[in-house]
Amino acid sequence: MPSADVLWNGNCRDPQIRYRLLSYLHRLAALSDAHLGQGERSFALSVVGERQATPPRANIETIDQEVSGRIAISSAISAHPETLITRAREAGLTVTEEEGRHLIVLDRVRLRGIDFKLFEPEAPELGTGRMSFVFLECPEYHFLDGRLVEIATGGEDGADGQRGLDALRSGNISLRRPSLQVESSLEDWTDCLFSWIRFFLIGDFWWQRREELQGYGDYRGVFGDLQTERGSASAEEATFDAVLDTFSQHTEHRLGELEGFAHAEHV
Repeated sequence: MPSADVLWNGNCRDPQIRYRLLSYLHRLAALSDAHLGQGERSFALSVVGERQATPPRANIETIDQEVSGRIAISSAISAHPETLITRAREAGLTVTEEEGRHLIVLDRVRLRGIDFKLFEPEAPELGTGRMSFVFLECPEYHFLDGRLVEIATGGEDGADGQRGLDALRSGNISLRRPSLQVESSLEDWTDCLFSWIRFFLIGDFWWQRREELQGYGDYRGVFGDLQTERGSASAEEATFDAVLDTFSQHTEHRLGELEGFAHAEHV
């Protein structure tokens, strides 16, 4: 099926809110992992793409680590990269330009978050489908502290490098804006998840699919009505439960379609 690129960034300096978001995302990651197990046992996936011979990354990576070395941070982790660069220079940090991209260089940070494979039936063939919500912790530089990043080695686009825990083991790392190539069947669902994050937890959370903040205008009204009716905490929990239920419905429907295709091929 066709896929779309989704980019996002955000900044949350409140540790309690970060922990709350990560606890929700661990629930999503566990649900996705359960669907991945179902998919791997399904004959349908065998007709979609061959499994790679090399050992795959863990479906769920929990990251909580202090890192030292050359840590190159893309200015694109901010919705306003020029402001980030200015503040970095004012703080006396090294700012380099490589292939037209500005990188802020640190020698030590702490990274805390989750990187997990989002279940998509076509993902084995595409080699994509990982969702990164890793927070950069460096309180001495408030303009960087609490920003969302994706961990990689190699170039800014990550094409030639490792990611996640594998990248941390390699020494020097690149921290860039998170991104995901998502199937068309999950595009609207992704908008719903990201709208939920922005409304309830991270007010400056930003994403772009085909448009900036795709779908947020509609979801904001729904979330606001429920918040008024049930209170903020109850609405937050209830709407995230709905996000999980919708994810399961999409994936189970798509698996059913692929199983039907596989059956037809062998009739």
